[in-house]
Amino acid sequence: MMNQVIRGHRISCDEEMPFEGRMHNKDLHVTCMCRDKIINRVLVDDGFGLNICPLSTLRQLKFDMEKLQQNQVNVRAFDGVQRDTLGAVNLDIQVDPADFNVEFQVLDINTSYNFLLGRPFIHMARAVSSTLHQIMKFIWKD
Repeated sequence: MMNQVIRGHRISCDEEMPFEGRMHNKDLHVTCMCRDKIINRVLVDDGFGLNICPLSTLRQLKFDMEKLQQNQVNVRAFDGVQRDTLGAVNLDIQVDPADFNVEFQVLDINTSYNFLLGRPFIHMARAVSSTLHQIMKFIWKD
């Protein structure tokens, strides 16, 4: 009985390890829903201090650019170049089975991801992400 209780409260276990085991070097990507569209290639990165939405993704979602909230956020990109954001946007996303309202900074950049969920999302969702296990866990409905 005690083993069942302890096992039910683990963050991860070996059964959740990807096929390659510990030898992989994959980023953690998830899929979510936003504005009734499936959004794949959503990068979860606890090393990033912002949630980023590329302008191309926002256009695909048919978002009215007039509703973009102006701000003065400056971002240093991976290549070391500083860029001003185009503004901020709050989007409702669904990461099955939960719904979240996420503030994204919008950047006009070419990326290999459609959203970047950084520490603000991870902390708000009270999530634990694992690139090793290729999963993200969070509390939902207790």
